[in-house]
Amino acid sequence: MPGYEELCDNSGRLKGIPIALSGGEGIMRLNLAGFSRLCARLILLAALIQPAFAGLRPSLEYAAWQATDIVLVDATSKADVFEVAESWKGDLSPGDRITVPEFKLSPNAVPISLYPKNIRSVGTDDGGFSTQIPKLVAGSQMVLFLKRRKGSETSPPATEPSPPVELQYSTVFNDPEDCAVWIESAQLYHFMQWIYPGPSFLVAWDMSVSKLKDQMTEIVVEQQDLAEVVKVEDGGERAERLKPYVLSGVPQARQFALQELGKCGPAASATIREMLDDPTFADDAADVIKAYAEAGGETVAEELNFRLQRELEFWRATAPSLSEGWWNQDSSPQAPLRERYSQTLELIRGLTLTHYPAALSTVIELRDLWHFLPQLNDRSGLNQMAEECDELIEHLQGN
Repeated sequence: MPGYEELCDNSGRLKGIPIALSGGEGIMRLNLAGFSRLCARLILLAALIQPAFAGLRPSLEYAAWQATDIVLVDATSKADVFEVAESWKGDLSPGDRITVPEFKLSPNAVPISLYPKNIRSVGTDDGGFSTQIPKLVAGSQMVLFLKRRKGSETSPPATEPSPPVELQYSTVFNDPEDCAVWIESAQLYHFMQWIYPGPSFLVAWDMSVSKLKDQMTEIVVEQQDLAEVVKVEDGGERAERLKPYVLSGVPQARQFALQELGKCGPAASATIREMLDDPTFADDAADVIKAYAEAGGETVAEELNFRLQRELEFWRATAPSLSEGWWNQDSSPQAPLRERYSQTLELIRGLTLTHYPAALSTVIELRDLWHFLPQLNDRSGLNQMAEECDELIEHLQGN
């Protein structure tokens, strides 16, 4: 199945993609138009597609990247007011008070210390405790992933006491389940969603505060470094400096670097072409193709067509021996046939950014092959390839 970055087309429109059913051999077509919440949740779960930063919950990686502030805080007598103990990202200082109005507890919320002892076991009957936000008591701490509200930086007149700085959770859902870690007697807890769709459960986490801080620091440092890299004006040099981040252990850094490569212009073409031919970047080949097409445009059209011709030969040789349902026969993150499918799809999409009529015969042959073999043109999802070919053919014939 294409990666989460393929949820949108080259114009940023949400689109249908083939997605493997969890319990069967079929493939369903997921129409994402009108399902923006699902789209965002899939982005939060990008680590199902890309390797996760070791030991860190996928949504917390995303929350950390989006946050303006990551803080270790102490509980206060007010449920939605916290005192900063340490700032891991942003400009808050120890002793600052912050408020998160969305931090709301249910009337029957209880401290973690009163939760059933089987909190580590998901799916056990604990009276619903593990799906609730726990109540904080004196001495409790949390790690919060937050972003500033508009106007929250405004200081009151000096004669008035400073009110708590008002922030919100850093993810699109503004949800503590995605943006908070609880600490009770040195044990960390966080919410984990084991099945999607489905509830999240508070579970004990085999992670120390110091290790979590180290991982957050690595994310913050990479984000700051990348902010400096994108300031480089020369597209070729910028691409060279972005290149190592495509192999980063931080998924958001990888995606950011790939997106920025596509903005480097034709001067970056040589660097990106080298990446396409480097096995080190094989797991990201589809994304690198996308960046290559976006950066190079017309200047790389001939190369894109040459690579599409190679893909056509691959599918001619491979497809006749595939059985229907081949997509589900290897569901690993780097399944070779799935990756090849994604690369072929990106080459077609890349050529739509050009006006290269010589590619017309290649794409027609690929479209006809896809229509001819039912194991390729599965109308429950894989026929997307033929549809993309039709769009490219119409594009090239119209120019």
